[in-house]
Amino acid sequence: MPPRLATQWAAFQEQAERVEAARRALLGCLPVGRVDPAPVPVGLDLLRDELAAVDAELAAWRVPEVETAWQAVRAANEEAEAAVDHAHAVSTGSTELEELLDAVGEVVEPLDAWSDAEQAWLRLRQRR
Repeated sequence: MPPRLATQWAAFQEQAERVEAARRALLGCLPVGRVDPAPVPVGLDLLRDELAAVDAELAAWRVPEVETAWQAVRAANEEAEAAVDHAHAVSTGSTELEELLDAVGEVVEPLDAWSDAEQAWLRLRQRR
């Protein structure tokens, strides 16, 4: 990574790891398999809290070189956060697994923008 972007790259990596960990925690709450997972609302709350925390720090990696990816991540976070309330309602009010999976999918799928942003960052790496 160019040295002048090292601080922003580190901020991106830290935030991306936090979002991914919260995303995995939520997916781990889904009732698949034989083990009783944590309740889905717990995972949704965790992800919502993590997104809110990351949103407050998002500007730490905003640089012109990845502006398009930054904008996409910001929009994706907003989309995911907006979908949490519906997923919460489905997780507490429906017994249909497919409906729950769809609702949780609406929360986690926008967050793929973080992977796209990582690719934008990686394209900036300097060859040695």
